Amino acid sequence: MTEKQRTIYLVIDEWWKRFGYGPSIDDVMRMTGDRGRGNVHRTMKKLVDMGACKKLAKSARSIRPSYVSFRKI
Repeated sequence: MTEKQRTIYLVIDEWWKRFGYGPSIDDVMRMTGDRGRGNVHRTMKKLVDMGACKKLAKSARSIRPSYVSFRKI
């Protein structure tokens, strides 16, 4: 895991602990100081592909660390 991936993973993890849902791309950008939405999105997608995070398809703010389970609604 690269330093940038680790930073974004920690932002996602802290966001889940604090709010109970995933951060938006803009939230991650604001917290990491990144300026490009595409770069943040690409890194978040890589975390999902690596298995460090999970995401529901076609759902905003659904990214979460792998250890957090989705609730059935």
